[in-house]
Amino acid sequence: MRAIALADVLDVLREHWDEVQEYLDGTARAAVVALLDTPSADPERTARRIVRLVLAALPDGHPVRVPLEDSVRYSRAVHTGAIDGTAVLRALDLFRGPSPVPPEDADDWLLAADSVSATDYRAGGHDPADPDLIRLTDRQGAVRLPSFQFDGASGRPLPVVVAVNRLLDADDDPWGVADWWLGANAWLDAVPARLLGTPGEHGLLAAARAEIAEW
Repeated sequence: MRAIALADVLDVLREHWDEVQEYLDGTARAAVVALLDTPSADPERTARRIVRLVLAALPDGHPVRVPLEDSVRYSRAVHTGAIDGTAVLRALDLFRGPSPVPPEDADDWLLAADSVSATDYRAGGHDPADPDLIRLTDRQGAVRLPSFQFDGASGRPLPVVVAVNRLLDADDDPWGVADWWLGANAWLDAVPARLLGTPGEHGLLAAARAEIAEW
């Protein structure tokens, strides 16, 4: 399979946007807008995330599913570089809505954990939109990144955190993955985040794999 090009996905969405947008709820629409409006170092991954959101909303048999799926199968190799998010939004006639809020069953104790704001993280020269990081949006619309994810000296994401977040798909389920890190874990007999920087962190990836095996 060739790499999916963001341009190919956008071509499909431009052509069929009127048919697609009626199936997107507020959360999915906001997520697509955010992906299009945020420069990415990995356009291929951005494209795959957009495709996943749209395909999840479209009913089986919808005619737009075929060209969208084909854009994944047969697209040209991607070209790196910034995507002009403003132009894309104008082409799709999208309008930015309010930031997604926590789900109704979100645990506020997760928001109470030590965290850094997306603004402060960006000011430190890092990317708060990194899909391998847990990003929690509070009830005021502010994005918070739990601090356990980062090296205290450099501010960079810890490699083991990135590996676990990627495995558990923190980009799609940030609240569930935050709960995994900050809640008691029977497999580890500990809170996973507290094992970071200790010999016990070597068991974190295995514990995450065990979690997936139970799904």
